[in-house]
Amino acid sequence: MTTTIQIDDETKKKLFRIKLRLEEQKGQAITYNDLIAYLIESQPSNLIRKSNLREFRSLKGILPKSAKKTYLDEKRKDLNEEEKLAPIKE
Repeated sequence: MTTTIQIDDETKKKLFRIKLRLEEQKGQAITYNDLIAYLIESQPSNLIRKSNLREFRSLKGILPKSAKKTYLDEKRKDLNEEEKLAPIKE
């Protein structure tokens, strides 16, 4: 299933330059999906270790209670918009 992500023009230009470099090295065209997979796999493994997830989860409660409802409403809107663009097929 494909999805759409939003990036600004500067990030898009940087991704494109990396994509061109990788295509030169490989001698063939690559997709943006291949590029993103490459970038993820190139990251140090400590970025995705469970200990880091525990550390991230320990940050709960940073939003004031007054902002929690607004945050959840906005996330719900985002999810609804994504669902409209790419409905889940059952």
